[in-house]
Amino acid sequence: MTKKRITKIDPEEKLSHYLDHQSNQKKRKSQNKISASLSNLHSERKSALVRRLGLIITISIICLICLGYYISPLANVRSVRVEGADDLPAKNVVKVAKIKASDHVIDYLLNWNNVNSKLTSEYTEIKNVSVEVNHFNQLSLKINEFQPIGYIKKENGYCKILSNGKLGTQLLSWSKIDQDKPVFIGYNREVSLNKNLHLFNSLPDEFKEQIKLLSGNTRRKSQVIFVMKDGNVIIGNITTIKSKLKYYDEIKNKVNKNSLIDLEVGAYSRPLTPSEKRAYGLI
Repeated sequence: MTKKRITKIDPEEKLSHYLDHQSNQKKRKSQNKISASLSNLHSERKSALVRRLGLIITISIICLICLGYYISPLANVRSVRVEGADDLPAKNVVKVAKIKASDHVIDYLLNWNNVNSKLTSEYTEIKNVSVEVNHFNQLSLKINEFQPIGYIKKENGYCKILSNGKLGTQLLSWSKIDQDKPVFIGYNREVSLNKNLHLFNSLPDEFKEQIKLLSGNTRRKSQVIFVMKDGNVIIGNITTIKSKLKYYDEIKNKVNKNSLIDLEVGAYSRPLTPSEKRAYGLI
C-alpha cells in the first residue's frame, strides 16, 4: 500500500499574505480619500479667493464711481424744489435753509437735520422737513406743516391759527384761506384769543364745523360770540356755553334765518337788526 504525500502548509504564512493584502487596500483607500480631500480643499480655497477678489474689485469700482461723482459738477445742487408748503415763498425757504448751487447734494442728505432745524425755527407753520434727491443733483425739500384750525383777521389780511396753538408767519388774502375754517376777528390781545381758542378746541366737532366766525368784539371778557354758517349768531358765556349748546338745534329750528340766539344767561332768541347783520358780516 502506497502512502500519500502530505504537504505541510504554514497557516500563518497564508494568513499574513491575506492580511497584507487587506492592509494595502485600506492604505490605498485612505490615500485616495486624503488625496480627494486635499483636492476639494484646494478647490474651495480657490473659489473663496476668487469670491474675495471679486468683492474687493466690486467695492473698489463702487468707491471710485462715488468719488468720481462727488468731485464732479454732477454732484453740485442744480435745482431745489419746495413741496408741501404752498403758502410759503419757495425762494425764501431756500434762502433760510442756506442752500447754494456750489454745495454738494450728498451733504444735505447726510445733514438734513440742519435744514430741518433752520426752517422750523424760522417758520411756525413747518412741523418737520425731509430732504430727497432726484436725477442725481435735484434737491427736494418735503415740508410737513401744522394744519390750520382757523384764521385770525389782521389789518391787511389773515394769518393761520395752527394746530400747535401758534400763528402762521404769512399774511394771506381772503381768496387763499380755507373757507370751511372759522375766522377769528376783533382779537387784539393774545390773551383773549388764547381763551377763545381753548374754548373752540373743546367744542364738539359737529358744532365746530357749523361756525363761520368768532368775534372778539364783546361787551364783557367772559362773553363769546359765534357767527354760524346758517346765518344765526350765538352769544354765550365762556364758562357755560358748552353746557347750553344742547339747546341750539331746538331753538334754531323754531326761528327764522339771521336770528340772535342768546345763551348767556337764559335761552332766548330774536331777529337780528340790520346794523347787527352788517356788524357780523351777514349783509
